[in-house]
Amino acid sequence: MIPKLQEIYDKNINNNFILDKDGVRLCMEKSYELGSEEVLKWLSKMDYLSDNIDYIINEWNNKKS
Repeated sequence: MIPKLQEIYDKNINNNFILDKDGVRLCMEKSYELGSEEVLKWLSKMDYLSDNIDYIINEWNNKKS
């Protein structure tokens, strides 16, 4: 497992035998946020796009609304 995802899992799942629905949901949300952040950072480094990460995040948030 990727270390960042393992860290999210370890912080939110307390028991290996019984999965807590709230813990699983929180892991999913944190993983999504991590993935979104990594994609936005990658996109900000593309030559044909703005290198302003704040602009890209605002555009992304406007798209989701």
